[in-house]
Amino acid sequence: MTRLKRAGEAEAALSSRIGQPENAQRFTANLSSEVAAELRDIAERHRVSESSIVEIALRQLFRRVSGPALGVFLRDRGACLRRRS
Repeated sequence: MTRLKRAGEAEAALSSRIGQPENAQRFTANLSSEVAAELRDIAERHRVSESSIVEIALRQLFRRVSGPALGVFLRDRGACLRRRS
């Protein structure tokens, strides 16, 4: 029960920060068309912003996977620097 209570408190703290303009930083990312379409569909269906989905998903990922393990995972799947020339 204590673990559930702590998880609920952590979610409440997270929720209070999501979407607050004073906490926001503009960030631009390139997404494949199919990922972008799925993101838009989920946002529309659940009436939330795309940026809230991205922020919450990334927070969850960063909490669950260590930096080194995430780096290996990404490189193994073809991630690279995407810079415009």
